[in-house]
Amino acid sequence: MRTSATGTEAVPRTPRRAEAGFTLVELMVVLVILGLMGAAVVMTAPDGRGEVRREAENLAGRLVRAREESLLTNRAVEVRLDEQGFGFRVLRRGQWEPLDAAPFEAHPWPAGVQARLQAAPGRDAVRFDPTGSAEPAEVTLSRADQQMTVSVDVTGEVRLDAPAR
Repeated sequence: MRTSATGTEAVPRTPRRAEAGFTLVELMVVLVILGLMGAAVVMTAPDGRGEVRREAENLAGRLVRAREESLLTNRAVEVRLDEQGFGFRVLRRGQWEPLDAAPFEAHPWPAGVQARLQAAPGRDAVRFDPTGSAEPAEVTLSRADQQMTVSVDVTGEVRLDAPAR
């Protein structure tokens, strides 16, 4: 027990009660953690908006690789496109043969993605000759309100474009 300043009276010490509740700092820390977790969930949730872009980037990359293959093997390579997807062929001894070794496996379009090829009349493929040049073509991929265009110019250069909004 404590005593007073005069030393004669005993003053009982009152025990401190346990504090109930949280401090402002603790609440702020919890809110920051919840905000970060919510942002992580939103950032990783698939929403389908990037699917057309991913497919266009995939197609553009494969077209570049097909051009490189034509230069490296000194053979014409073409990328055939239709409603189901795209595949590769190579010209050997005057005949078009499927080219299906990695990375040239056939690739199907995901559900809902549509492709439209604009090329020379009667063409259903983008063709690269052994010098790397190509017949100009444009492939437009679309799904709902999304659209991307992959262009190949006469020099064989591949370009990816999003439409102006």
